[in-house]
Amino acid sequence: MDRFLIIRFGSIGNTLVSIPAVRALRKAYPSSFIAMIVSPGIDDLLRDIPWIDERIVYDMHGVHQNLISYLGFIRDLRKRHFDTVLVVKRFLRSEIIAWLSGARRRIGFQTGGKPLLLTDSVPYIEGTNIVALNMSLLAPLGIQDTDLSLDLGPGSCKDDPVMQRIRTLKETSPAGYVVLHPGGISVKGMGLSTERYAGIIERLTRQYRMSCCIIGDKTDAARIASFAELPKNNARVTTAIGLPLHEIACLLRHAALFIGNDSGPCHIADAVHTPGIIIYPPMHRLSEHLAKWKPAGDYYLAITPPRPCDTCTSYPCDEDTMLRCIEAIDIEPIFRYTELILARGHTL
Repeated sequence: MDRFLIIRFGSIGNTLVSIPAVRALRKAYPSSFIAMIVSPGIDDLLRDIPWIDERIVYDMHGVHQNLISYLGFIRDLRKRHFDTVLVVKRFLRSEIIAWLSGARRRIGFQTGGKPLLLTDSVPYIEGTNIVALNMSLLAPLGIQDTDLSLDLGPGSCKDDPVMQRIRTLKETSPAGYVVLHPGGISVKGMGLSTERYAGIIERLTRQYRMSCCIIGDKTDAARIASFAELPKNNARVTTAIGLPLHEIACLLRHAALFIGNDSGPCHIADAVHTPGIIIYPPMHRLSEHLAKWKPAGDYYLAITPPRPCDTCTSYPCDEDTMLRCIEAIDIEPIFRYTELILARGHTL
């Protein structure tokens, strides 16, 4: 048993929180071959991780929608002769890929009913830290590991185009720069308003003399442009739209602080050990969500609505009520935490 396949295509955050389990697997089987199925773009993000021998891209919404291409993808998997598959992505599609890979042992989560195509299953318990949940997949292999930290490896940014931007940000603000991510698919437009983010940016640049770099993908372009326009003539505010994920990791690796929504970049910040402030929208069972998804440790602050949805008489509420709840979020802890980070220095 020395050839392992990890199936975890999908979002950035979901992929990154599976990395500690991959590291533990490598520690237990140092001479093994470990491959990981990931989504397009994420393969580049993981390129510096020493525990993964091969990153296999599965483009389920693109080239692999075509049946011939999909069968070719499966044929290539079978040629690799995997012994064991860890199915981290808990969907039937993942179990089918694991089964078709030809691996004799297929370990995944049991989320209701009997797993059809797995040989071993472990319970999926909501409200449990997601990294610990993923680590539990190693139990059938007799592996236990308590190191739940995310890590993208040593990383080399010197040849990336983003380094010029990083140098400029550092020259503009000796106190350090902040990376802000006001968008994200998972938030679905229910984050802080443009005006409130602009107020945060204005105060960071004026009171703390920090530069701010606002990131997002192409779907965030219009909103990010409006952020940059609000603090008029502010040379400390720049935008970066559509950067490759590895460059976002480099940008965050050199930053003093990350501020943004509960989305992929907050997990990248965690994986490169940059302190973060994560703003959570109103949601049912938020405490369970935080227990499962919030990065662990004192260097990550959760900013939450003033009243839990679970105890609110208006829940489930209409969009106007939801927006009022979002606007009632207290952002003063952001600045107290910023002062704490500046006083400590970037010492994660």
